[in-house]
Amino acid sequence: MPLQAKEIFEQLSQWPHRGAGSEEEMEAREKLITILTGEFEVDITEEGFDTPPTYIRFFWITALICAVAVLGASMMPAVMVLLGLLGFGSYFLFMDWRVSPLVWWGAQTPTANLVASKGEGRRLYILMAHIDSAPASFAYRPGQVQNFRLSVYVSLGIMSLGVLVPLIDGLGAPVDLQSRMVIAGVLLAQAALASVDFWRFGYTPGSNDNLSGVAAATSAASHLWRHMPSDAEVRLVITSAEEAGMLGAQHYWHVHRDELRERDTYLVNVDTVGCDQLSYITRSGGITEVRYENALTSAAALLARSNERFGGIAAAHHQVGDFDSIWFNRDGITSVTLASYDNRGLMPSIHTMDDTMEKVDMGMVAKAAKFAEALVRVTPGQGQTDNDNSG
Repeated sequence: MPLQAKEIFEQLSQWPHRGAGSEEEMEAREKLITILTGEFEVDITEEGFDTPPTYIRFFWITALICAVAVLGASMMPAVMVLLGLLGFGSYFLFMDWRVSPLVWWGAQTPTANLVASKGEGRRLYILMAHIDSAPASFAYRPGQVQNFRLSVYVSLGIMSLGVLVPLIDGLGAPVDLQSRMVIAGVLLAQAALASVDFWRFGYTPGSNDNLSGVAAATSAASHLWRHMPSDAEVRLVITSAEEAGMLGAQHYWHVHRDELRERDTYLVNVDTVGCDQLSYITRSGGITEVRYENALTSAAALLARSNERFGGIAAAHHQVGDFDSIWFNRDGITSVTLASYDNRGLMPSIHTMDDTMEKVDMGMVAKAAKFAEALVRVTPGQGQTDNDNSG
């Protein structure tokens, strides 16, 4: 009998959190491996890598770099401009969900992506979801999350001072020491604000984000393995370190990029699907917009219109953070993410301690599993279509 989303969800809910590289995440992943060993002729592997445990370390690194650039502006303005550019540029790339030169600094926590596959052929269908749970975040508090995009722009403005202050000094209009100390304090205060809820609460339970996605993606893969598409491999990829900056998916993309580009690859990412309105993402992005316009989004639109089981599923524009699929979509690999929202277009309770199992709509998780399976079955195997990605 195929694995059911509800059973997977319940078995993995026994851990209080699954922070990247933590013992709890490792045990939850081992439990999932145990569940998957019952799947006939499915090969299961773990692909290990080292990660920073959260994105918070990166925030502190970039804030400290910019603070040093500000404080040292009067001594070596040219050098401090370059240092500020390193800090600000790395932060900008991170907030635009691109490969950032500093994000892997301090990557000393071992973790792994779980990969389970069956079949072979020209076509490769990937069901993806991240198993790690997020650090508690001030930016996702109910009173703050609707201002998320504004907070990103404000933080970028503050970080840009790491470049502007030494630049102004180098142009002959030095900023006094007291002002520079205040600016450096603001830079560090911003990092502290990003850290305060994690210091207080630690990792969140992560039931909706993203135990719901793991359950749905695993169930979809299990059903597909029993009735395989022709000339195809179906691969389940459960990533780690998504909440550290989508680093597990970035690692997987980097390691497997040549294979994914050589084959007709279709990736369905499932992330936070236990809410009211199940959707397929057509636009996302941090600073620059990313569009998903390909065979998978076309198939999703067709299924939503023509199949009554999937009534109510609609296209959505994601505006808070991003998804593991971004690395693949920007690289021209046909991808889509399934996610769910409330009536305000938000994902309630994520990255907070309220992201608990009783708030997850298991009916919606099961619907996401069926929809992911259906997407694979109806997507044409005619090769990849071009994605219209900006940036």
